[in-house]
Amino acid sequence: MMSRPSKFLFALGLLSLAAAAQAQLGPWPIQTKQAAFEAEIIKREKDLLWVQRKAADSSQAAPQIGIAIPDIVQIQVPRPPLLDMAEKLRTSPAATDAQFAAAHSALDKMILQLKPLRDLPGIPAHEAMLAKGRLYDAKGLWRESTRIYEDILAKAPGTAIATNAQILAGIAFAKGGEHQFAVEYLGGVPLPEEDEELLSTLLFALGDSYFALGNYDNALLSYLPLVVFYPFVYDNEPRGLAAALGCYAELKEWEPLYRSIQEIQKNYPDTPAAQTAAEFLEKYKEDLIQAGQFVDAAKITSSDAPAAPQEPAAPAPPAEDGAAPAAPAAEEKPAEAP
Repeated sequence: MMSRPSKFLFALGLLSLAAAAQAQLGPWPIQTKQAAFEAEIIKREKDLLWVQRKAADSSQAAPQIGIAIPDIVQIQVPRPPLLDMAEKLRTSPAATDAQFAAAHSALDKMILQLKPLRDLPGIPAHEAMLAKGRLYDAKGLWRESTRIYEDILAKAPGTAIATNAQILAGIAFAKGGEHQFAVEYLGGVPLPEEDEELLSTLLFALGDSYFALGNYDNALLSYLPLVVFYPFVYDNEPRGLAAALGCYAELKEWEPLYRSIQEIQKNYPDTPAAQTAAEFLEKYKEDLIQAGQFVDAAKITSSDAPAAPQEPAAPAPPAEDGAAPAAPAAEEKPAEAP
């Protein structure tokens, strides 16, 4: 948790960045089809970018020149510190509403200044917009964030940042309960393998949306890769197993339901997943008992930890409510003659 001085300094840093967000644009290295040079961006007029080249003699001002937009190969803009500070704020549990407001203000100024240049290679306008959208996500403002992500998708199709915007939009739709849109955005999107947090959030959101739409098979295909391939990050294994329980129950897949409950209660006791497992065990106890051919002689009760299966030659039906197993019925003998 941030101390009071740390909070003050963090807010002061955001305000300083807000003031700097409208500073001059450059000078930055600019690569055109004809030459490479350093220049400050002055303004844009349709298909011309007016710049002022860095003069060799600092005592003399260099003239402004116009560059045809199609001739620009790259503008090497350093990553703005505001983007890193906004990300730090987004992931800080101690961040205040005032700090979020200061970050939004700073990002708004940067976006306003850079938006006319957003189609130029190297200009971080879309990065600033993405950072603003993620701040909205951190507060659960899903409609606000999806508007930003869809704007990026419309203006930068086919780019890496557009793919990120598509993923974040799909997650926001899922969180906001618009599950059909979530499936349209997330189904088939390339997985962000380099960002395990985003990948995990994506697969849970996609699974949740498929589940809400009644597509339990595809929901399982979203949850189970988290358990198999990414189990040790972001509590994916217990969370993925717990999420899969509802799919198994709806599909009446009693064996994987029971085995998943056992796995959770054995390896993740005293967790939210274990509580979910206990609730499913109680709710579907009768179904599990009736499907007892795979349950063996395990006691199916509402307790958090069912006993491990036994291996008798001829297993008796499981007992209910902690009662001892019924004794085998004695063979009926013919009545003796008086």
